[in-house]
Amino acid sequence: MDTTSASVIGVNEAQTIKLGGWSVFLFLMLFGIGWGILGRNIPPYSPSLTAAEISAVFRDHAGPMRIGLALGAFSTTFLMTWAVALFRLLIHIERGGKILSYLQLMGGSLTAMVPLFACITWLTAAFRPEQDPNVVRMLYDLGWLIMDIGFGITIVQYVALGIIAIRDQRDVIIFPKWLGWLGIWIGTEFAVELVMPSFRAGPFAWDGLFAYWIPFFVPFAWMVMVAVCMIRGTDRLATPAVPPFERLGPEITRDQNA
Repeated sequence: MDTTSASVIGVNEAQTIKLGGWSVFLFLMLFGIGWGILGRNIPPYSPSLTAAEISAVFRDHAGPMRIGLALGAFSTTFLMTWAVALFRLLIHIERGGKILSYLQLMGGSLTAMVPLFACITWLTAAFRPEQDPNVVRMLYDLGWLIMDIGFGITIVQYVALGIIAIRDQRDVIIFPKWLGWLGIWIGTEFAVELVMPSFRAGPFAWDGLFAYWIPFFVPFAWMVMVAVCMIRGTDRLATPAVPPFERLGPEITRDQNA
């Protein structure tokens, strides 16, 4: 078993990575308040509601929903910064060509686009709630299709990080193996979303157990655990920066002697 230490990183980079880890908490807070509470998506409205019923929701709550969905769209910025910071940490852990680290970066960055576009779609419906109820319902449907089907790209991020954690045999362990296995399980569970368009009621509908409650809140808990590992573990890979004159000491001495 390879027990060599993980690559060390500079103190400044370590601080930046830790800030990126904290950014996921900012995302969860803003997204929960904006998309979830003000946007009225905890829980979501049933896909079996009529166009008139969905239109009435947007018409009666247009103001708070506009604010909330705009806030939800903005919050995805911090989901992206988390993925980038996580990438910078993973390239110090993964050995070889860093392919999995780049897959995590791409999967995480594209994942941020999913709730962004979904929130903008719902915001479009809330912007003019007096329009044709069928148009409002179509936008509501489109938002949920983007949100659920689009999260397929998240599989790449979760599985890539999971494999890196499982393969890590170094002395300095940032992500425990059980967290890696959990990430792989959660990532593959997103595949269940592919059957969501075939159901308007039940556990596979967008407000059901397997398409909403598990795929949304279990990953949120995993993200918190990953962020905690980032914040706590990054310092263990950090090494104090060597002052530039100290690094050039032998050269300076030779110049002075000359």
